[in-house]
Amino acid sequence: MFLRQLRHVVPAQRLITDLSRRMAYSTDASFYHKLPQLVVQVAALAELQQLLRLARQHNIALTFRAAGTSLSGQAISDSVLVMLTRDWQNHEILANGAYIKLQPGVIGAHANQALLPYGRKIGPDPASINTCQIGGIAANNASGMCCGVKHNSYHTMAGIRFVLTDGTCVDTADEASVNAFRSSHHELLDGLAQLAEEVRENTELAAAIASQYRLKNTMGYGLNALLDYHDPVAILSHLLIGSEGTLGFIADITYRTVALPQTSATGLYLFPDSHAACAIIPQLKEIGVEAVELMDDRALASVASLLQRHSQVQPEPGAVALLIDIGRDDRAALQLAERAINDCFKTLDAEVLALCPFSSDPATIQALWQIRKGLFPAVGAVRASGTTVVIEDVAVPLEALPLAVNALQQLLVSFGYHEAIIFGHALDGNVHFVFTQAFDSVNEIQHYARFMDAVAELITRDFNGTLKAEHGTGRNMAPYIYAQWGGEGLAVMRRIKQLLDPEDILNPGVILNDDPQAHLQDLKKLPEVNSTVDACIECGFCEPQCPSLHYTLSPRQRIALMRRAAALEPAERDTIMNDFQHLGIDSCAATGLCATACPVGINTGTWVQQLRAAQAKHPRLASWLAEHQGGTETIARFALRVGAPLSRWQQRRPALPLPAAKTKLSQPHASQKRLVYFTTCPNRVFGTPGQPPLAEVVQRLCQRAGYELILADSPQQCCGQPWQSKGYPQQAQSKQQQLQSYLQQLSEDGRWPVVLDASPCALQLQDSAVYTSYELSEFLYRFVLPELDFKPADEPLLLHVTCSSRRLDQGNALRALAAACSHQVTEPEYIKCCGFAGDKGFTQPELNASALAPLAEQVPENCRFAVSNSRTCEIGLSHHSGSKGEPKVHYQHIAYVLDELCNLSNKEPL
Repeated sequence: MFLRQLRHVVPAQRLITDLSRRMAYSTDASFYHKLPQLVVQVAALAELQQLLRLARQHNIALTFRAAGTSLSGQAISDSVLVMLTRDWQNHEILANGAYIKLQPGVIGAHANQALLPYGRKIGPDPASINTCQIGGIAANNASGMCCGVKHNSYHTMAGIRFVLTDGTCVDTADEASVNAFRSSHHELLDGLAQLAEEVRENTELAAAIASQYRLKNTMGYGLNALLDYHDPVAILSHLLIGSEGTLGFIADITYRTVALPQTSATGLYLFPDSHAACAIIPQLKEIGVEAVELMDDRALASVASLLQRHSQVQPEPGAVALLIDIGRDDRAALQLAERAINDCFKTLDAEVLALCPFSSDPATIQALWQIRKGLFPAVGAVRASGTTVVIEDVAVPLEALPLAVNALQQLLVSFGYHEAIIFGHALDGNVHFVFTQAFDSVNEIQHYARFMDAVAELITRDFNGTLKAEHGTGRNMAPYIYAQWGGEGLAVMRRIKQLLDPEDILNPGVILNDDPQAHLQDLKKLPEVNSTVDACIECGFCEPQCPSLHYTLSPRQRIALMRRAAALEPAERDTIMNDFQHLGIDSCAATGLCATACPVGINTGTWVQQLRAAQAKHPRLASWLAEHQGGTETIARFALRVGAPLSRWQQRRPALPLPAAKTKLSQPHASQKRLVYFTTCPNRVFGTPGQPPLAEVVQRLCQRAGYELILADSPQQCCGQPWQSKGYPQQAQSKQQQLQSYLQQLSEDGRWPVVLDASPCALQLQDSAVYTSYELSEFLYRFVLPELDFKPADEPLLLHVTCSSRRLDQGNALRALAAACSHQVTEPEYIKCCGFAGDKGFTQPELNASALAPLAEQVPENCRFAVSNSRTCEIGLSHHSGSKGEPKVHYQHIAYVLDELCNLSNKEPL
């Protein structure tokens, strides 16, 4: 009945009932797993309201999920899992950046990117900010390294729109909405007001609450709301923060933003022990530093390779490092702060070693923070097969921090977690501990249970701390609510839940759970799948990079599906394997962009290529095509000449371009500077509408800079990428070796640099030991641009950074060229990879369409320049820049724009 009625509310394609996708979507970043009976993809507020009403009517449990980066099992369900489509990604900048209104699907880092021109950011800064979404950030009251207590969602929320279980939607920024809510739900609000009054009158409980919230604390509901506010609407609004989807749905939230420092510096310093390191933290707090990150000796050992880039000092056993970050509004104030900190070091009895002294160099700062951010994945990368990574976070009063660090270290060792590391946000007395644990036997599970009991006793009894500082309560800590809050605190939380969700349909078992063994149930198993991906910890950091995320599956989901399938009966496993052909293999772009965001560097595309190779059925044909590539290209150009006009009527897939014209280079000038220019097969086959061959344009640019082109355009040469992608690695390797020899000869054994005019091909050949190779946009930026004289355009330029450019140099060269060409560069949001993936734009156009769905609405008005650096990507981008197959703009290589701007200058013709 519930599902039948729901089909009148949500379209069938967004009601996921098949086993394969339910299993793929079932995973989050925690070490728990539940299989939902139904996955609902909600696209609008009205759908969400109706869903809640039906769920309440039929007593169906719902669990909301944003990005699924939760570490404690908050975002899994064995009932109905509610996921957001990308329709929830809107934001609105208010009051010149002083506020920002965000829907729950906005990624935290994207919010900060939108605020960057205003010199502002949101307060919460979780380590997963490049992946996690605002809905999860607010629902977990996530904080981070610089956030502290002051700048979390609870304290920076200026307004919120929420939906309760009866479908009622309340917007606290709308007076009419609030007044209507006060009238319709006065009993609920009266109940909250009465509860708050009782808590305030209970002086002992009120004091305990105040004590807990001087620390970072996400254990249980935010009882501080009962003390901090008297208006029951304000109390309810703040109770929703950190409620982990158990009290209502957060439809949007408005934050008071935080000013970014104008200048900053970061340094890494080594202390002989935790007492010496922690002794200086109160002084650092008084000076006003942005962040202090503590790392114990085992944490430092886990990232030794990263440390060696800055210092050859080998930390002694027991040593502790502090990563200190300072921010100020001007350079003079920053220098004063640096001196003050160095003076503090001199007052210590212990010797302080500068592993890296304070630096304002952005590259150095990024590298130092990479050390800190690399700690969690460092443990994951070395975990034994079949084990999982457990990360927990606690907070203690700052004065107790050194003793707590030592006690935690001893506890971990006593339980045999010798690989465990401790790190954390020292300014807030908040530390994380990370260790690996197997859950494949009763003994292992009981061992883990005893350890968690010991942690709970240590933190709550010995240090009066909190068991959850910033990761949310979740399933792992739900049984320990009583240990931290006692009977009175737990009773208040139960009354809050009863007032807001009396049927217990919202995320049951999370935060409040009557089962003292709840944290030992539904433990996730991580069986071996393939050595290429077995290190995956299912964190989901890869997902925003993936072009198939909204089409079929993400890298995490592909891996998770194969892991979960391993435990199924043969019939169910066969069903999943059949479905996986499309969901996991055929629809994967296999560009490897996922590896750029993966904490342990997993390239899921490599795994998929291995699966394709195992299925490859035509090795002889592949070899024949490799041996006769020149003839194949001739046939392809002929087919384009005939077929391109006929393909214009198609809307489903990009129209075929006309074939590339024969390159006609002018006579080279005498020059002592030469380069070997390799015309890649996409540029040999596909023409650019209304433009001469790319090589001719590049020659003009290079001649302006004094370079002579040695043209390498043999139709028989290829980097091997097409064969690699299709699952024919031997043929790919053969083609690559042939091309390497060809380019070695033309470059005179490395005398001249080699330039490749397509970024995917440049990525394939980046490791040559004989000659130096460049992707074309990098060469133009580094060696040609400085010699050119032109004015940037005062008109919009639309930029797409290809996934191969992101892997080569993070897209820096292409972005720098774009900035040199126009004062108005637009790089569309929510697009990391176009999904064209060689030829999939033609053979599986749905992948390309899904990846580029956000493009058309972001094309600037009167935009004439649209650029990238891969011909096939440009074909798909052009097609999807408009609607119904009618492009708004035509993408081309950025060299064309550079050439046009040079031609518009007053320089004499060459």
